[in-house]
Amino acid sequence: MPNVLLVNSNCRTGARLLQDRPDVRLSVITIDKYRHFYDPGTDVEIVDSVADLTGVRLAALRIRERHPFDWVVAPSEWSVQAGGYLRSYLGLPGPGYEVANAFSNKFVMKQKLAAAGLPVTAFRRMESLDDTVEAARHLGWPVVVKRACGGGAGYVVVIRDPDHLHDVFADDSRAAMRTAPFPLLAEQMVDIEAEYHCDGVVIDGHVRFAPVSRYFAPVLDSVGGVIGSYTLPDHDPETHLIADLHTQVVDALGLHDGVTHLEVFKSPDGYLIGEIACRPGGGITAQIRRQYGIDLWDTFLDLATGAGVDIAPAPRDDHMIQYMLPRPAGTVTAITITSREELLRLDCVVDATITTRVGDNVSGPLDSSVYAGVVIMRAATSGDITRNVAAIDAAFQIAVADGRTTVPSGGKA
Repeated sequence: MPNVLLVNSNCRTGARLLQDRPDVRLSVITIDKYRHFYDPGTDVEIVDSVADLTGVRLAALRIRERHPFDWVVAPSEWSVQAGGYLRSYLGLPGPGYEVANAFSNKFVMKQKLAAAGLPVTAFRRMESLDDTVEAARHLGWPVVVKRACGGGAGYVVVIRDPDHLHDVFADDSRAAMRTAPFPLLAEQMVDIEAEYHCDGVVIDGHVRFAPVSRYFAPVLDSVGGVIGSYTLPDHDPETHLIADLHTQVVDALGLHDGVTHLEVFKSPDGYLIGEIACRPGGGITAQIRRQYGIDLWDTFLDLATGAGVDIAPAPRDDHMIQYMLPRPAGTVTAITITSREELLRLDCVVDATITTRVGDNVSGPLDSSVYAGVVIMRAATSGDITRNVAAIDAAFQIAVADGRTTVPSGGKA
């Protein structure tokens, strides 16, 4: 029976799946906000932040006095560094701190990718928003500013010019970005013609699985509206190109075993690597499971706890669509579809979840993890993608407290 320490913040899926494994003896480090993820009787240590490596180390040492552990699992973007740090500090198997940092610190990531000759946008490290003007002097206006550590498009902002920078300083919704104890990263703004994701499985240093999907529209432009993607056929030239980039990224960052989620942009100057994570990507796992029969969460947990993994995906020529139902900021006053069963009545839908109800409230800034539910659809042809997405567009509408009705319009293949 593996003795496992889970270091986690907001990843409910990883928390539930590990608790449901009868062969795992589980201990947990988390923050108080997410204590309710865990069953009564679970050995839980609460820290102020899983990004506080000293606090996490001390909590881990307290746990080891009660329940020694042999494996560390870190499924949330915020906990990846802490997981790597504990493995290095305690001499445990799995990605150590250097690898975990390269997969979670975007500045270090881009440094390593650029040094390997891989295509990334021009970038500069910043200590605070005060350094934006100096960064733009080198990169040109506008610039994309983001926190170097942590996930979510809500902490990514395009700054057009010095006057706009002043507005960002004054915007209360950006307070967390201004005050977070992390360095910032400025990147050159590029025109994005298309955005893709590649979701890989790495075993013994070799990429064994790397399906490629294309987003309906660039994610940063879609936050608060429709975010979704569809798998590309295995024979598509872009599948081969982006999967090859994925292999080069994994090699450059040194991952030996794990599950990855890579973002790639197509610009007028070619394909550019956005960023990569060493964890499953959001709601994308259902899309991949339905298309290829591979559960990325089970694979991630198996690899993280030393279990054997065998990957043998069957090639596919059709498309699996992942459609994240829009969730604008505000209090929901009306919603046209309230159950999974209503969505499954549509012929094209193979799976669905609804996570939003009338009365639910969400405040900004929104990020790509905020949505009202996820719909999974199959499409035989590219034309079917457009038709199936249009069917969801027509069926699902959501209204928030300010009276504004959001009609999905991002689902364009």
